[in-house]
Amino acid sequence: MQTTQFDGEVYNDDRLFVLAICKCKVADADGGMVETVIYHENAPEDHLWAVVTFRNTRRYPISRADHFASAGAAEAYLRSVEPKVPLVSLGGTSPRVPMSFDEFTVWKAANNCEEYDYRRMFSPGGTNPCEMVITPGPIRIQ
Repeated sequence: MQTTQFDGEVYNDDRLFVLAICKCKVADADGGMVETVIYHENAPEDHLWAVVTFRNTRRYPISRADHFASAGAAEAYLRSVEPKVPLVSLGGTSPRVPMSFDEFTVWKAANNCEEYDYRRMFSPGGTNPCEMVITPGPIRIQ
């Protein structure tokens, strides 16, 4: 993975954001906020799905989480949004004419782009790695 610098930050590759489909639980939080718990391994049976957008920097901070009732709906959303992510090579803007998802997948492989790998973010030996993010509400499940 070849890093690149943009706007004072070091990015893992040309993409400013990476997306991942994850199992999740969603709840209302104080102050009109929404709490999303992302389960990378053992999710509760009544889980929902999320497309989680991570900033493509060393520690992959979460930028947003979009919630879905099914894996298929999450996959369709990811496929429609991922080719539009802003790129360092475009000055931090999205492509004016985005590639198709299949073209973008080929582009990522050709440019040695890596996907978000939660295992690199957690210490070895732990069990059931989870992440939590608080975002402005209300809860919207697509």
